[in-house]
Amino acid sequence: MLPWLIAWNSLILWPGCVSPVALHRAVLAYDEQVARVTREQLLLNIVRASDSHPIHFTLVPSVAATFHFQASAGITPPEGDARGLVAPLINATVAENPTITIIPIEGEEFTQRLLTPIEESRLLSLVSMGTDLNMLLRLTAASVRLFERGDERRVSNDPARLAEYQEFRRLVGHLAALNRKEHVHIQRIMAQTVWEGPMRGALEPQDILAGIEKDYKWQSLPQSGAYRLTRSRLLVSNYPAGALDPEQLDRLGARAKEWPPNEILVDIRPGFPGGEYPIQGTIQLRSFDSILRFLGLGIPNTGQDPSQADEGGTNPSTLLTIQKVVSPPNGAVTARYQGQLYAVAKKTWDLEVFRLLYQLFQMTVKPIQAPVPGITIAK
Repeated sequence: MLPWLIAWNSLILWPGCVSPVALHRAVLAYDEQVARVTREQLLLNIVRASDSHPIHFTLVPSVAATFHFQASAGITPPEGDARGLVAPLINATVAENPTITIIPIEGEEFTQRLLTPIEESRLLSLVSMGTDLNMLLRLTAASVRLFERGDERRVSNDPARLAEYQEFRRLVGHLAALNRKEHVHIQRIMAQTVWEGPMRGALEPQDILAGIEKDYKWQSLPQSGAYRLTRSRLLVSNYPAGALDPEQLDRLGARAKEWPPNEILVDIRPGFPGGEYPIQGTIQLRSFDSILRFLGLGIPNTGQDPSQADEGGTNPSTLLTIQKVVSPPNGAVTARYQGQLYAVAKKTWDLEVFRLLYQLFQMTVKPIQAPVPGITIAK
């Protein structure tokens, strides 16, 4: 086969070979950049919060990249002593035209995602995934409200209140130790009647599913022919629900009606594993904005290289170590703010805390209707 014919056949097949390669590289490149933007925004907003500056997030909900592959070929006539041989001319181009959607979080979405306290169902999801309970509560809990002999007191998760902060860490450390030994039961109890009355028709399946998604449960009342809609609440205890009699469960349910939706009931009783250190109270959950401001408290005023930071064991007093650095450490999450470079310490504990923070942020995402398609390739 003539050389120019071989080149022509190769040119015909070239776009089909390059298309998958271009798709592979584009997907991975865009994925890494979007993830990097989110990581740096999280760190940047922690630093902003530490300076009492407003936080702000901008999302990249979609990326549409269109690829155009063009190829042309020809031959040049012989010149001089070429003896009738022709030379092939091959020209090929690849053009990428990305469309990136950038949406700031503001208005109602800002309120729901950043200012509203974390839902208890989010906490249950993370615990069921095997997340360390001590780390999770230190990150998401604002305080523990204790019920003691008819009185109540609040133990804050605030380093500025050193005595309370140390007691808070003892309380959640006790719960985490019980959880590691599989003595903690996180279960739901029926605590509140939301609605009760007759319905014109039978209960539809979509009504049941909608209730389950929001931790509601429908109950049929045969005597009156009505229905009751109740809401369940989380209970963290050192015993299974069947260990209590109906009267004790009713008392827990009555107490559950009194606590706000961002608080989780804790009941560590004597007579069960870990009962030598009883805890009766609630855990108050923070908003995501409060979490960022809490983490900002741990940023030192003076520069320090994270590689020289104290490891602090598996439960350091500072939940997340963020420091000012001169140059970015290899592989570290960094962000620049007002001329200073900040980095997350490359210690196992700090990396796990930052990963958990990333997960919490992603769990607040609401569906966004972006007016662009996915990645497409045209030949």
